[in-house]
Amino acid sequence: MKAIHIGPRIVFVVCCVAALSALSLSVPQAGAQARAEFDAFFDTVTRAEGELFRGRAEPLKALWSRASDVTLFGVSGGRGDHGWDQVGRRLDWAGTQYSEGSLTIERIASYVDGSLGYVVQRENVRFKVPGRSEESILEIRATWIFRRERNGWHVIHRQADSQMKRQGPAEVTK
Repeated sequence: MKAIHIGPRIVFVVCCVAALSALSLSVPQAGAQARAEFDAFFDTVTRAEGELFRGRAEPLKALWSRASDVTLFGVSGGRGDHGWDQVGRRLDWAGTQYSEGSLTIERIASYVDGSLGYVVQRENVRFKVPGRSEESILEIRATWIFRRERNGWHVIHRQADSQMKRQGPAEVTK
């Protein structure tokens, strides 16, 4: 067997490339315990959101921050809501729009570091409008933003829409 000699320059270059790749591809995230706490909180958010589509807003409302900087741009449209007073009223209203719902999610991305975290996901909701017998389906793109406050994680923003079909400006004006 013939020995292969790798010079110190090649070893140095390989090490530098590996180090730069690791630095550029990895984004520092929270430690394992903090990530587990965040994931457990988001599982609670998902269950509470499922309750909203069954007509019960209280479990989801309990997870929102009561701060004046919270925002909600809900799937039903509108100008958006800012501050807990508006967001709380909007969640109450949303709870009256759904019954007998079920929720499935496909998480696209999530990140947590320190006191902030986010989740981007697709949501598929099957529900009935109260007073009607036919089932409806809603496909949603959603972004959630969370903040760790003195008493734990809380929702501080949600943006959701049903624009699942790509549409350019020229197609909108037709």
